[in-house]
Amino acid sequence: MLSYSSQSKNIGVVVYEPPRQGPFPALLVIHGSSGPVSSFVGGYAQQLANLGYVVFFVHYFDATGTSYASFSGIRTHFPAWMITLADAITFARRHPKVDSRRIGMLGVSLGGYLSLSLAAKDPRITTVVSVMGGMPPEIISETRRMPPTLLLHGEADAVVPVSEAYAVEALLKQLGTKHELKIYPGQGHSFHGTAQIDALTRTLRFLNKHLKQENAMVGLKDLLLSFR
Repeated sequence: MLSYSSQSKNIGVVVYEPPRQGPFPALLVIHGSSGPVSSFVGGYAQQLANLGYVVFFVHYFDATGTSYASFSGIRTHFPAWMITLADAITFARRHPKVDSRRIGMLGVSLGGYLSLSLAAKDPRITTVVSVMGGMPPEIISETRRMPPTLLLHGEADAVVPVSEAYAVEALLKQLGTKHELKIYPGQGHSFHGTAQIDALTRTLRFLNKHLKQENAMVGLKDLLLSFR
């Protein structure tokens, strides 16, 4: 594991690189309230790297000594985590295989909130994917620009209500931002079965289109084979 400094703290980051020379777009994966685990990305980070992304799995809880984020902890630490992730972008852009003009964020749950919120403020982010996330109302009200955005959400999510995704969609429509929204009927605060496969498919297609500017189906078969 590598690390970078943010707010006088060492922040761990696991980096997955393509096995060839770059430059490549960077994809920062931002975990949820359970800490540096991700049921959505899980063991697929290296497969994403093999498809032409430098993947950074950021342990941003290191900034606040957090192991699990409670609701009160999220309210307290959200600004500090935003700074930590902005510093993670600076770290990623310096990687020798990264094209600093192409920076993507993929956030899950709390990570989705952080990714969308930072994308509203940091013009270095060129694409954002939120899985089961949203945006705080106060940030929505002051947002004037967003990069291309993909929103994935379960209709039956009891942790982050689907209304949070619809609120972000309304903002994106108001701004005229390129975006996609997919709501999965019957899915809760995680995706299972065909919904998980569809979510990964949509994510790769969206990233290929807006971050790599290449054929949306490139590498899709290889990624889906990793499910077997």
